[in-house]
Amino acid sequence: MNTMIEARSDAVRSRGLSRLAGPSLVLGGVAFFAGGVTHPSDGGEGNKVQQLHDMLVDSSWYPSHAVLLATMALFATGILALRHRRDLNPGMERLLKFVFVVACIATVAMAGHLFAALDAESLTDGKQSLVSRVQTVNETVVDAAWGLAVATLAVVGGLTRSIGNRITVAFGLVGGLAFALASATIPYTDTFDPLFKVGSLLSIWAILVGVTEIRHTNPRRDGDSDETRHDSARARTGRLRRVADSRRADDNGWRIFVRSCDVHRRDCADRTRGAHSVGQQGHVLPGEC
Repeated sequence: MNTMIEARSDAVRSRGLSRLAGPSLVLGGVAFFAGGVTHPSDGGEGNKVQQLHDMLVDSSWYPSHAVLLATMALFATGILALRHRRDLNPGMERLLKFVFVVACIATVAMAGHLFAALDAESLTDGKQSLVSRVQTVNETVVDAAWGLAVATLAVVGGLTRSIGNRITVAFGLVGGLAFALASATIPYTDTFDPLFKVGSLLSIWAILVGVTEIRHTNPRRDGDSDETRHDSARARTGRLRRVADSRRADDNGWRIFVRSCDVHRRDCADRTRGAHSVGQQGHVLPGEC
């Protein structure tokens, strides 16, 4: 009994967490777009270190990267919530686990990226410093890996129709690859910087997938979701089985009662016939049979 209660509690908890997937991805998609639009741009002069300095001292650095930090956290939350869906195959569960780890690392890296402006003065002379080296690792490794991980999730999830569909594949694949390529090359060249705008397609992917998840997990207009309908059907089946078992038990009890009455009547008849044969009818009392 305790095992059944614990299993039921785990199922309810998983269902509650899975409901966070849709809202988290929708908000993450909106935040990703807003963070990209408000991201400061460099002056286009000097080397890459000087251009990084120009962005760090821009007044929009903190607001835009605070939004991007929220983006990474929301994506990680959405991916974690997706892992708690009960209809995923083992391969998709492993992929979500991997993408979740990458998303968590990207969230931590974005926090460091946000506060890099605190040491912007170390880049004034255009020479490499600890800040610029950390930013290089964040962009070329972590951000690029995040874009590739989301693109992979978009393709696998869309083709299997488990996360998104074939329409969302294009947005996630193109947006993820563009963001990864632009991030991996920004410390060295400006050639692929325009791809950051193409990377904003990830916003559309996240919003579409999030809306799909909300529609699948929230109650329909008639008050029942797919999971609720499934649970209700199982509950009805269980009740019907219990009623059928009860009726079978009643039928068996009635058969036993009728059979015992038949045996009793036959026994009385035999005793009565025996009494007649020996002339001892009076020995059989009226109430005995």
